[in-house]
Amino acid sequence: MVDSNDIDGKQAIEASDFVAPAAGNAAPTNAAFSRSDTSSGSGSLLLARADAPWWYSQFNLMLCVFGLLGLAALLFVLLTPAPNTPNKNTVVSSQGSTSVGQSVVSDDDEAAPWDESRRKQARTDSQDILADLLKVKKELEGRNVSDWGAEGYSLALQQAAEGDEFYKRKDFVNAVKTYQAALDQMQSLDALIPSVLKSLVTQGLQAIEQGKTELAREKFQEALTLDQNHIPALRGIDRANTLNQVLDLLRTADIDEQAFANTDKLENLTLADQKYQQALALDPRTEQAKRGAQRVAELIADKKYRDAMSIGFNSLFAGRYGAAKSGFSQALKIRPNDTTANSAYRQSLASDKRSSLSSLISNAKNLEQTEEWASALSTYQAVLQRDPNQVGAKLGKIRSEARKELNQSIVDVLADPLALSRATQRARAEKVLADARAIKVKGKVLSRQVAQLEASLKQLDSTIKVSFSSNQLTDVSLVKAGSKRINLGKFSSKKLALKPGRYVVSGKRLGYRDERKEIELRANGEDVQSFSIACTTPVVSAGVATN
Repeated sequence: MVDSNDIDGKQAIEASDFVAPAAGNAAPTNAAFSRSDTSSGSGSLLLARADAPWWYSQFNLMLCVFGLLGLAALLFVLLTPAPNTPNKNTVVSSQGSTSVGQSVVSDDDEAAPWDESRRKQARTDSQDILADLLKVKKELEGRNVSDWGAEGYSLALQQAAEGDEFYKRKDFVNAVKTYQAALDQMQSLDALIPSVLKSLVTQGLQAIEQGKTELAREKFQEALTLDQNHIPALRGIDRANTLNQVLDLLRTADIDEQAFANTDKLENLTLADQKYQQALALDPRTEQAKRGAQRVAELIADKKYRDAMSIGFNSLFAGRYGAAKSGFSQALKIRPNDTTANSAYRQSLASDKRSSLSSLISNAKNLEQTEEWASALSTYQAVLQRDPNQVGAKLGKIRSEARKELNQSIVDVLADPLALSRATQRARAEKVLADARAIKVKGKVLSRQVAQLEASLKQLDSTIKVSFSSNQLTDVSLVKAGSKRINLGKFSSKKLALKPGRYVVSGKRLGYRDERKEIELRANGEDVQSFSIACTTPVVSAGVATN
């Protein structure tokens, strides 16, 4: 049924009939919307009744939405990371925007051309130095550098490792410096090898003299590790290999000498001499064997002299004058200038009443023929002792005495031919030669002596090719006995033509020990005689070696 209040079929709604949904049975308030409000358009829809919740107002809802949007914008600004600024590795486009996908320019590409060329050159230099460094390192390790140069070698390795670190960081300039320092250190070790060799050989020789076989062999082996063709070390290892045999021979030879001291038997000395000769055959450089052989030879000669004199005197006292003369004559062969033997020999001749003066003179002449001038002189003196008026004996005595002196002068000159390089000695030799040539009738002995004198004097005028080697740092000088000093200066090699004689070659270098060598130049037919002189041992002062 339609209410009377319906208008055009529509029911009119009173304001009191609309209440909020959550109001329930509460009494309606006076702030209700009027009919005219509900029909006033969209602007009126933003408003709600005063007693309605805030979210029923579209205006409040819009304020909330805008507030949330503002908060979101603020959070976006705060939380979004700042955009990356273009750096040297980012390519910037012509419009100003960064292009992430484009290629990155490296530090090397941005380097200036001049710096880049220097860097590349430093890298090449470092590689070249490293190649030399590795080569020297290999050579030193092959020579057991850790045994004789451990400290310096360790320093070089440390410097090389530092160079590697610079190279890894592409700091090639410092890499060059550090590699070069390591190379210099290793090259200084390499330069020490000659002095190390000399020291090892010296230690080996000292060990041989001390009878320490294993130590000597060890030192020479170390030297051969440094230089497998080192002649002194090769000779040393040969000596070390025979040292035990040599020591056994020396020990038994000493026992034989002690036995001779107790028994005075010649056979003990003969045995000792045989063993010394065997030791010298194994090692001709053994000083102990040389001294022993010389000592035993003197003891043998002394023993034979004493035995001959004993026979002579025993025979003389027994009236056996022939045997006495033979004994004293044997003693004179051992010691030609012995006054006791000469006197005893003359006494035996004088005491031999069966010997006529003519037989004595005949015997003296026979001794002259064999050029035994000392014995001839003794015989003539014996004749004159028995008959001072014998003219032949007087002439024979003068002749024998002169020839004895001439013979002794020739023997003295020929004993040291190099001494003839001195002017005084040469003048003396020439006078002796002139005296010898003046003798018309020369025997075999004198003819041989004249030939030897002529050859020795002739050799003095020959020249000998000599080659000296040094290290270009040593100031070398040369002096001949009896002559002025010759300054050769600094050099690596120098060739000279020198006369035979004795020379002293000296080397001086600031901060190093002086070197001095005595050399003898003989005309022995060699093409070139070579010698080396160099100062390589630093002078040590206050515990610090001068480099």
